[in-house]
Amino acid sequence: MKITLDENAEQIIHKRLDGRPGQIRLLYDTEGCGCYGITTFQIISQPDSTDVPIENKTFPFWVDPQRAVFYEEQLRLKGDPLDGSFRLEGDSQIYGQNVKLNDIR
Repeated sequence: MKITLDENAEQIIHKRLDGRPGQIRLLYDTEGCGCYGITTFQIISQPDSTDVPIENKTFPFWVDPQRAVFYEEQLRLKGDPLDGSFRLEGDSQIYGQNVKLNDIR
């Protein structure tokens, strides 16, 4: 799996990391949402032992392999500089607009 970030996405993540160590987890969250699930990102200190890396040139990204099946192999992450949210998309669909990055370090 590979994720490509646009310039806005890179800037938003840099700002949210605030010079502290952190890694990014792609999460397909189904808990308490009352729906099929939503895509979110988390800033984490360390990946879980079962997480697998997502190829990226700028930041370490991770995903639970059981959740990776919900996504295409090639993803694009676009940042919105106005509200700091993201749009995650592949060639065949949009996985989320207004996707948030939650810091749980």
